[in-house]
Amino acid sequence: MKAAAFLLMGLLMFAGASLRAEEPLEEVVVTGEFPGPGMWKVTRADDASNHILWIVGDPPPLPKRMKWKSRDVENVMLRSQEILLDSTLNFEPDEKIGVFRGLGLLPAALKARKNPEEAKLETLVPADLYARWLVQKKRFLGHDSGVENWRPIFAADKLRKAAISDLNLRESGMVWEVMEGLAKKHKITTTKPELKFVFKADDLKATIKEFSRESLADMECFATTLQLTEALSDTATEARRARAWATADLETLNALPPLPNPNLPCAMAVMGSQVVKDKIPADIREQLHAKWVETAEKSLATNQTTFAIVPLGKLTRAGGYLERLRARGYVIEAPK
Repeated sequence: MKAAAFLLMGLLMFAGASLRAEEPLEEVVVTGEFPGPGMWKVTRADDASNHILWIVGDPPPLPKRMKWKSRDVENVMLRSQEILLDSTLNFEPDEKIGVFRGLGLLPAALKARKNPEEAKLETLVPADLYARWLVQKKRFLGHDSGVENWRPIFAADKLRKAAISDLNLRESGMVWEVMEGLAKKHKITTTKPELKFVFKADDLKATIKEFSRESLADMECFATTLQLTEALSDTATEARRARAWATADLETLNALPPLPNPNLPCAMAVMGSQVVKDKIPADIREQLHAKWVETAEKSLATNQTTFAIVPLGKLTRAGGYLERLRARGYVIEAPK
């Protein structure tokens, strides 16, 4: 069994079925078929062979039913010798964890998502933030009272998942969902840069128990996730964001307020815990970014054409992939 979910947040994000709010919720609705996202072109000025890396930014949450024409993106991908996906972490046990052994870990994992000493969210979260939580909780989780016993990071994650579902959004994979079948059909090499960590399977249960007793610095994670669900609830703005992405309208995308991104503060909350500090390097985020850029450079040097799909936020933000490639001397052309 793959064990990435066991050591970090995935293991502990056992969000049970949510009770729905009583009144119907407004979806983010975008109708029609759109011309498709733009692609960034990356080249090297001194490269006589004119090797090219084309990059598509996988968007923030978009309506599940939104359709976009993939012809231009498909044409580039079919000319490519390699498809480059985003870098990822992979945690594996030093020995196989069977189904029954995995099920035996569930009680400890379920306990780990609760606050130490049976503390309640109301006592841990600042009053103004808690008042906003109650509004969002009523909207997306209904009368779920059990979540009040959860650590802020896990309560926030459950709220985020419910909001994404109720607003009929999909969180990621919008581009790869369309492209994956075509890539397999034409047997195009697909590369996912990976940082791999191996942990002792025998230590897993004790690690989870130790984690369950430790307090987490997860208030920024909670607050940012709350900001995200509030932003997603502004369905008019999110519809504009969806259309802008699907028509390569960078001017509108840049003008819209950026969606709050809880990924980093939530990951840092877990990785800041002592039990994880002992197993994962503190600079893991930097290592992941560097791994992707290193792989992209190798692909550019080797292939005539490379096609990449990475999260839009990682691509365009300060310190993101485009900025790093530009700093290394590459020429970046934005979508037109």
